[in-house]
Amino acid sequence: MSNKQVNSQPSSNEYPISPEKLVSIIEGNLSDVSLESDIAAYTEKVLAELSKASSVHKFVISVTKINAVQGQNYDLGIDSYVGGVWNKATDGAFTHAVEVIPSLQLLLTVVWLSK
Repeated sequence: MSNKQVNSQPSSNEYPISPEKLVSIIEGNLSDVSLESDIAAYTEKVLAELSKASSVHKFVISVTKINAVQGQNYDLGIDSYVGGVWNKATDGAFTHAVEVIPSLQLLLTVVWLSK
């Protein structure tokens, strides 16, 4: 993992685990991710760990796979918007981007809702 960047802080007063632990869970499951990997399986692993970390929250994860052909220099402009109506005190979201290898980046958004 050559490049990591936290793009947001949790967007609520109550969150299931610390931002550092969220990043640790996201990045701790990257060992099996490659250009050909099954992102759905990776997503399930992250969800399983989040469920263990907090039994009082429901979780939704959005994973965007950005795959640039090696040797090509693309200036990608990607906009992604997620909207929701929730309790700002107990529900929230967190976004994190990680470069798995030079031509593969993942953008993850974790949303949690208090049960």
